[in-house]
Amino acid sequence: MLSLKELYVEMLKNEHEALTRIYLPETDGIQSESDKRMLWYYNEIFALHSLFVENNIEKCKQYFYICGRLDEYLITNYNSRILDYGVNHFSYALLCDENSLIKSYAKLTHPWYAHTIKSGSLVHAMQCFINEDWQALEKDIATYERITSAQKGKINIPDLMYFKGMLQKDKLMIEEALLLLLKDHKKRNKHAGIAQTYISIPALGYAKLAWLKGIEVQVDHPLIPKELLPYRPLEKYEDKYDFLK
Repeated sequence: MLSLKELYVEMLKNEHEALTRIYLPETDGIQSESDKRMLWYYNEIFALHSLFVENNIEKCKQYFYICGRLDEYLITNYNSRILDYGVNHFSYALLCDENSLIKSYAKLTHPWYAHTIKSGSLVHAMQCFINEDWQALEKDIATYERITSAQKGKINIPDLMYFKGMLQKDKLMIEEALLLLLKDHKKRNKHAGIAQTYISIPALGYAKLAWLKGIEVQVDHPLIPKELLPYRPLEKYEDKYDFLK
């Protein structure tokens, strides 16, 4: 596997090539959509490189912001099912600290989302906290109580503990849930690529959400960068791609 520094250089090249295709008049819609989707992964690498190689949290938040804006664009314009992919996408939007994006992201949906929610959606439960939709959250919790009662759903017991702790504002319960998630890091992040070397999802996203809701959880773990937890928005965020402006 390439190192983060090597991936950063590679992704810069890929980004340039993708943008060149996107803005060519002869590029068809399928290719354009594919390239726009890939920009998310390039900006994920840029964010990780900014934080863990350059030690530049401002640049990191800017790149996470672009990840969130790309999700918003793809869901709105292509009915993308990003909300079904897992909580890493929403977590990056939370970590950028741009309040209007966070609020907008919490209202995102797609034509099949109701079915996803009925089957169990961690992303929707997180959206409920931002939207303060406690009735919908109670339904999500009931869904996960049913899911975790089956053997194959045991992996979501820490998620259920987290949601209950958040609803009860029980800091100790939330912290215990985060520690359990960190114990399952390899299993929960096995498809996260190089990101799993540096951060742990959903634990980091959950910790950030807790801080955003005024519950300043403390988890001493290298995969939970403490500098990302306080709400400290940038003075200005840039929509660096023309199609996002």
